[in-house]
Amino acid sequence: MRINAFLPFLLLPLFVFAKSVTYKVYFGIFSAGKIEINFSPDRVEVTGKSGGVIGWFYRYKLHMVYDFKNPENTFMTEEENGKRKTYNFERILKKKSWLPLVVKLLSKTPNPEVLKTIKVGEYTVTLEKYENNNFFFRVSGSRKTKSVKLFGWKKGDFPERIEIETKAGTLVLIKT
Repeated sequence: MRINAFLPFLLLPLFVFAKSVTYKVYFGIFSAGKIEINFSPDRVEVTGKSGGVIGWFYRYKLHMVYDFKNPENTFMTEEENGKRKTYNFERILKKKSWLPLVVKLLSKTPNPEVLKTIKVGEYTVTLEKYENNNFFFRVSGSRKTKSVKLFGWKKGDFPERIEIETKAGTLVLIKT
């Protein structure tokens, strides 16, 4: 009977620290799939797959685990048109730099003072502008990711919309 009284207090940290969000992904104007981001105190798990218009001719799945305590333990597995590949943190930064950059930003609180400058590997993410819960970042050091914009980001929640300007085009993530 005593354990029942303490059960809510034991489960509270799980609810406080374990958060997740799902975004629909668009490449330009085309629906490209979805991505789910699950946060826990020490790490983040990201899963995604192609869908929509792009999913008709391009099959893609990804699973990334970002270890906050030791980024060198971070890895990503992707399956692209039936071929499976696994990447370490350094390779992820070169191939899909936007993903760890966005995850690192989302792991912070939406406070301009906290978000002035963030380091992710060799890359630097600098807050250029903040207004009305919208954050505009410039990315330095990455050849593939130029900027990240977070719209409608309020404390205790995730941004309503994320725009990532890459070398190949613009990715837009819309919260579902």
